[in-house]
Amino acid sequence: MTTPRRASAKRSGPPREIPPWRPLTAFFVLLAVVWGLVFFTGGGSATPKLGIDLQGGTRVTLTARTPDGKPPSREQLDQAKQIIEQRVNGLGVSGSEVVVNGNNLVITVPGDDGKQARSLGQTARLFVRPVENVQPATPQPKTEQQKQQEENQSDETSAAAIEEQRKLRQAPAGANLDALTAQMAKMDCSPGANDPLLGNDLPDQYLVACSQDGKEVYLLGPEIIDGRDIKNATAGTTQQAGAWIVQVEFKGEAQKFWPTYTGQNTGKQTAFTLDTKVVSAPQIRGAITTPSTEISGNFTQQESKDLANVLKYGSLPLSFEASDAETVSATLGLASLQAGLIAGLVGLIAVLLYALFYYRMLGILTMLSLVLSGMMVYGIIILLGRWIGFTLDLSGIAGLIIGIGMTADSFVVYFERIKDEMREGRSFRSAVPRGWASARRTIWSGNAVSFIAAVVIYVLAIGEVRGFAFTLGLTTILDVVVVFLVTHPLVVLASRSEFLSRPKVNGLGAVSEVARQRRLSARTVKVEASEGTAK
Repeated sequence: MTTPRRASAKRSGPPREIPPWRPLTAFFVLLAVVWGLVFFTGGGSATPKLGIDLQGGTRVTLTARTPDGKPPSREQLDQAKQIIEQRVNGLGVSGSEVVVNGNNLVITVPGDDGKQARSLGQTARLFVRPVENVQPATPQPKTEQQKQQEENQSDETSAAAIEEQRKLRQAPAGANLDALTAQMAKMDCSPGANDPLLGNDLPDQYLVACSQDGKEVYLLGPEIIDGRDIKNATAGTTQQAGAWIVQVEFKGEAQKFWPTYTGQNTGKQTAFTLDTKVVSAPQIRGAITTPSTEISGNFTQQESKDLANVLKYGSLPLSFEASDAETVSATLGLASLQAGLIAGLVGLIAVLLYALFYYRMLGILTMLSLVLSGMMVYGIIILLGRWIGFTLDLSGIAGLIIGIGMTADSFVVYFERIKDEMREGRSFRSAVPRGWASARRTIWSGNAVSFIAAVVIYVLAIGEVRGFAFTLGLTTILDVVVVFLVTHPLVVLASRSEFLSRPKVNGLGAVSEVARQRRLSARTVKVEASEGTAK
């Protein structure tokens, strides 16, 4: 005779809770790591990088120069603007602005680095040319009349100056090179010397050009590889000396041509010219079998990154002459920041007072969670400024304020779910895990929608709107982190405290009374039902 198998009883209610000290410990370890990186890396400054509207910036105006002297077309200016914006994004210069102003482009970057702003406006016409001759550059002193003519050179005369320089410094393939060789001794390669041909040389002709440091002058053959044949460019260092270089990867026909050319021209020099300047002229030591090469030129780290960036996104359709850097004041931005911070502070105090009045002890937990969330957000923004060049501007601050407000909304959702459970007759302690089980789904869904919206805005928008979307997405992620690792564990600990569980302390007196009445009614009904059965 077999004994009937007893049905296993399933435990009802929410799953077993993780000890609250574990998520709290994880959060504080994470917070300590963030602020440890803030204080012990990058100079230890606890100040984020600020945008143009908050700290001011540097503005450089790029004046277009066309070979025929005619005004550039709107299509050319828009294409140049798009390429410069790609360069800005490639450098991680957050908060920069590129604006078309008439026939000019105006670049504004945060801080006082005018050199970086001018580098963004480089035409970046790269050619690989064989070296026919090289000589030390001879300084050519200028008369006052020559200096005045260069300073007063207008757009109408620039076309004539370009054509004149082409006659002096260029010759078609197969031409006699005696005149160009004589011209080498007349070249002014001194730093700061005006070069009307800058970025306007004809690639299919011989060229006389200065080195970038002004120490040598070169006679170069027609180009063998065009910069448009570059697939990718990255900054790096050499394994032997650790010098900064630019690694260039070719595409198309250049991939096949480069190994063949280097194999046939071992021992000869080959020059890399950028905007009519010789950046590097290495000697070929043997066949390069890979479709890539290195450009060296005594670069600093920033110079190699700037060069790789402009080569990666292609040359501009126009050559530009950059003006001197101008300082942009941040007075208006600072006034707006002060007004915004005052408004945000007043709003935050009002929210906290309401939370303290309505939730009491839970309001204190709300305040503590918001403080910890703010500390985490601030530390991460400082690190992002160091690592990816993120700058905090007014639109980013607006995203932070909205994101912190959404964090407070998550707290309200959680607390109201607890109150709903208590209205069903449960105690504060038993209502917390059940309220959390239903609230976390709502919190997940709400933050997921906000994060998707922030991503869409970031992808589709440009300029300052992207800063708003970035900070909104960041605070949305940290909202989930704080609610799950801080707020919920603190509420669990409060529910287990005899003192904090008192209705007068936790602000749930009215709900506790409803729960008590409901439990009393349930007992009364149960007693009456038992008496009726006994009769």
